[in-house]
Amino acid sequence: MRRRLRAWSTAVAAGLLIGTAPATGAPAIGAPAPDAAVQRAFESSAAEFGVPAPILLATSYQLTRWEDHRGRQSRAGGYGPMHLTDVDLAQLREQNPKLRGLADHPALHTLPEAAKLVGASAESVERDPASNIRAGAALLAERAERLGGGTLPSTLGGWYPAIAELSGSPQVSGARDFADSVYEVLGQGRERTTATGQHVGFAPVTGVTPDRDLARTGLADDESDAAAECPESLHCRFLPAAYAPTDPQDPAAGYGNYDTAQRPKDVKIDSIVLHDTEVSYQTALSLFQDPANGASAHYVIRSSDGQITQMVPTEDMAWQAGSWDRNTRSIGIEHEGWANDGGTWYTEAMYRSSAKLVRYLAAEYGIPLDREHILGHDEVSADKPGSAGTEHYDPGPYWDWAHYMSLVGAPLDDGRGAGDAVTIYPRFDTNQPPVTECPDDVCQDLPAQPANFVYLRTEPRDDAPLLSNPALHPGGEPGTTRIEDWSAKAATGRQYAVAERRGDWLAIWFGGEKAWLRDPDGQNTAPALAADLVEPRRDGIPTYGMAAPAPGDYPEGVEPPGIEPLPYVIPAGQAYVAGDDAAARDYYVVYDGLDDPNNHTVVEGDEQYVRISYHHRWVYVKRSDVRPVT
Repeated sequence: MRRRLRAWSTAVAAGLLIGTAPATGAPAIGAPAPDAAVQRAFESSAAEFGVPAPILLATSYQLTRWEDHRGRQSRAGGYGPMHLTDVDLAQLREQNPKLRGLADHPALHTLPEAAKLVGASAESVERDPASNIRAGAALLAERAERLGGGTLPSTLGGWYPAIAELSGSPQVSGARDFADSVYEVLGQGRERTTATGQHVGFAPVTGVTPDRDLARTGLADDESDAAAECPESLHCRFLPAAYAPTDPQDPAAGYGNYDTAQRPKDVKIDSIVLHDTEVSYQTALSLFQDPANGASAHYVIRSSDGQITQMVPTEDMAWQAGSWDRNTRSIGIEHEGWANDGGTWYTEAMYRSSAKLVRYLAAEYGIPLDREHILGHDEVSADKPGSAGTEHYDPGPYWDWAHYMSLVGAPLDDGRGAGDAVTIYPRFDTNQPPVTECPDDVCQDLPAQPANFVYLRTEPRDDAPLLSNPALHPGGEPGTTRIEDWSAKAATGRQYAVAERRGDWLAIWFGGEKAWLRDPDGQNTAPALAADLVEPRRDGIPTYGMAAPAPGDYPEGVEPPGIEPLPYVIPAGQAYVAGDDAAARDYYVVYDGLDDPNNHTVVEGDEQYVRISYHHRWVYVKRSDVRPVT
């Protein structure tokens, strides 16, 4: 690739003057003192590859908000401030066999391509922010030079097609939306301090007219005039997620990123699942437009101002919950942010937009406003035993459930006192338990910040081991404070049966064990006086991740999915809070292929299940295996 240095106008040069741009982000809680190393990396990389520095900075801002996430890979396979991707193909195929034809999809492997352009190792581009920025600048210049017929753009607006290609979306609508957002940011300027203490910014660059012609890019035209399903008081728009073959040469091989349906005519919508993106807002939109991603959500909400983009009609089933059972019955809402930096990303504007949207959807579909039906992705159980322990943990420990449910209009019981069941209810602002993060098994404590959970111990004392979990700790070792380890976390709003009280300690039945939490004078709980409790009819009853009909209930030609117990049982003498009855009449069977809009059937069955609050997640038990606690 030829590199050209250019003398940019005074207005462009002025775009490097941080301190004159509007502040759009604050340092993360407990962040180190600001440093300018990343700013210098953007400037030097821009000069080396002939990319205007404000263009490079604005593009990276919309990809990652300049965050490097301490060298960790994002949930979408991206690394560093430039979100360069390198997806584990073996893991991709294992998680979703429909994606097997996408091994060489370029959107999954921009990191090795960019590293090759600068002659750097893939590891340095993954781990070192300066190397990542340099490789990203080279990749942006390569795209621009190729689209420009061998020369770099002579104007700032001429970089628009290359930026659109770098979005990761294969669709015109998503690529255009990303590029438009970059130029919007370019005209406004940005300045912020990242979670790792890097102070980065640029001043506004005004008067730029972007070249919005994307004919040379080869992006697929998918412009949609669909209207967003939102209350009128919210700023909502519709951008279609991919419903396309994962292998255009072999449409029968599979498709992404959602399934068509006619909900609630065919299957009732009974819950709303809240997520965080683990990538930037604009990156999330691009990913959901790419069938190689193999995932989607119905809505995505921006951190800074609460803007909402709907991507999948609510009548259809987004691939969002990691559980087919939950996908069939829920609406998924993604929130821009990272679970480990939740306090920085979960803004009041986001909370309020999300809560208004949830109230609207709950009224539309008759969804109860409580913590059984408004739940986090971290509360959705795997539907099969082989996946137990691999579930996601977003929106994570720093999502303020008490505040959110108040905004939804269903505040958690703020009373105090004893009862047969309790609602977990620590005071969010003052509750700051230790949380550890261990990228590459090099552990460090996350900065102290308000959290939504309490730790559970095996005995009523502070030095007792944390509770274990057979899926996460098959050797029986104690639980840990790692952010992804939910074996000993009881989250705000979850309800559990009381097993015992002893001084300042309360015991609840949790995951088949008696679990102890510190609760002096009921400071971390509230009574759940209306909770229904069930107990096992015999020792060791099984739990399940789905409610499915018996094999004999399926019509000829439809293969039963098989229902196997999870690696969790309920011993005799324990009790658990019961949620909805779940008849197995609504199991939704899907057939691959895009050629038939009626590519599914709903199988009815007689087996009855009930959902219970078992540990950190909801699971099913057969109604015949439990009885009410009177």
